[in-house]
Amino acid sequence: MPWDGVIPEAEQAEYERGGWGGTVGFGERPALLVVDMYTAFVDPAYPFAAKDAPETATRIAGLLAEFRRRELPVFFSTARREPTPASRGRWKVTGTAAPIMQNADAYDIVPELAPRDDEYVFVKTYPSMFAGTTLLSQLIYHRVDTVVVTGTVTSGCVRGTCLDAFSQNYIVNVPLECVCDRGAVSHAVALFEIQMKYGDVVPLQTVVERLEGR
Repeated sequence: MPWDGVIPEAEQAEYERGGWGGTVGFGERPALLVVDMYTAFVDPAYPFAAKDAPETATRIAGLLAEFRRRELPVFFSTARREPTPASRGRWKVTGTAAPIMQNADAYDIVPELAPRDDEYVFVKTYPSMFAGTTLLSQLIYHRVDTVVVTGTVTSGCVRGTCLDAFSQNYIVNVPLECVCDRGAVSHAVALFEIQMKYGDVVPLQTVVERLEGR
């Protein structure tokens, strides 16, 4: 797993001794969440992009096709230019002021993941896809019991979305190949925390098999 060699074996053993980890499985009504796979987070020319984000987008596209084939709910998130400090929030980042961030397509979902007309795109300000949006009510509308969380970055908006989904009693699955981060260590630690406490961090193929086995 990505955290092997990052989280010391002794620390992993402490979690196991406490009974953390295990498997939460999969429900009957899953939804796919695609977190922040927009140009500024995927295109290497931008300051926010993880180096493996383009490959991650390709793998998410395959999973997206599986959800669409089964006519299951799919939701996306992006951001936007904020005009005031209050609307931007207290992010510790200055990259949003870079000239490249003024490009017209900076906040567009990348073409290989382009949402269909019947797939909702949330414009969010904060890490979690739930914060300040109607995601929860839309999941309830579709009677969803499981969320498959994909996107970028693992230690930020992906983890925040997983935590809020867990806090609403959803079953959480994270396909390993469908999330990415700017830093290998933060990526590994975030996945370890999700696996130990909030959901299942599993290979993409396992998620596809769980979809098929519902």
